[in-house]
Amino acid sequence: MKILVISDSHHFSLASIPFEKYDAILHCGDYGNSLEILKKHAFYVQGNCDSKGEKSLRLSLFGRDIYLTHGDKEQVKYGFDRLIYRALEESVSVCIFGHTHQAVCFEEENILFLNPGAFPNSYIEITEDTIYLFQNKTKKAIQFRW
Repeated sequence: MKILVISDSHHFSLASIPFEKYDAILHCGDYGNSLEILKKHAFYVQGNCDSKGEKSLRLSLFGRDIYLTHGDKEQVKYGFDRLIYRALEESVSVCIFGHTHQAVCFEEENILFLNPGAFPNSYIEITEDTIYLFQNKTKKAIQFRW
């Protein structure tokens, strides 16, 4: 299993991503002009700069229930309380969001929260046993487990 998690790609094209390398691709919104690519290859949500797509999705992937959102409606730039409550309401084990352009990973109420930061400078890859954060071409294993 290999999952790519990206967000806030804005005007950067996603055409160069090797989609066949991943079992799933998740985009947390603000996809810019890449909507047609995402429709073919990814689960995605609408960001505050987008006009099409669901505002949030609840997915079941590889044994995990996931809440995927951009994060603007949960006001994540001002704290994570609303996001945490929403993830609890959705009864998920993983919550993936964007909007802040800052990568973050934390656990709260037995839920794993991931924000991949702004693509292409920052993104997350998830494998069966490790979560990797890529920032400015540097790969770092994150202490949390999938």
